[in-house]
Amino acid sequence: MPIIDLESYVSIKEMLVDSNYGEVDIDPNGYFQRYALNTSLTLNYGFRIDGGIDNELLKEITHVEREISNFRSTSNNWADYIPILRLLPSSSTGPQEYRGRRDKYLTQLLSTLKTNIANGTDKPCITGNILKDPEAKLNEGRSSTFPFLIRVFRH
Repeated sequence: MPIIDLESYVSIKEMLVDSNYGEVDIDPNGYFQRYALNTSLTLNYGFRIDGGIDNELLKEITHVEREISNFRSTSNNWADYIPILRLLPSSSTGPQEYRGRRDKYLTQLLSTLKTNIANGTDKPCITGNILKDPEAKLNEGRSSTFPFLIRVFRH
């Protein structure tokens, strides 16, 4: 509940200020994206993106996740649903590019969490609990690819 309270308060306050208290029209999508992303990041990594809706990390994550969801769409990637199509050569380098970009910020988030755990400054979160669990026995490759990271609102 405190996460939802904080993110709601920050989003509403910024929308009010940025719209000059209703005098100027604004596009609320960026505020909703940051709300959803910060809620997810706080739950999963104990980390939130500070700053406004123009934060570079926020823009990178929302863009990359939107592109990846487009690649995985049923109408865009038939090879995911018709296995024989996987045998045909693909000229698209987009999925590899976005996978690399995603890996970069996932590694950054995980590294920040590990540093915070080592310093004793981490906040309670799902990934932190898994990393601290002596029975989890995750190797480095598996710990950086938790499947539950992010879902952001799409335009």
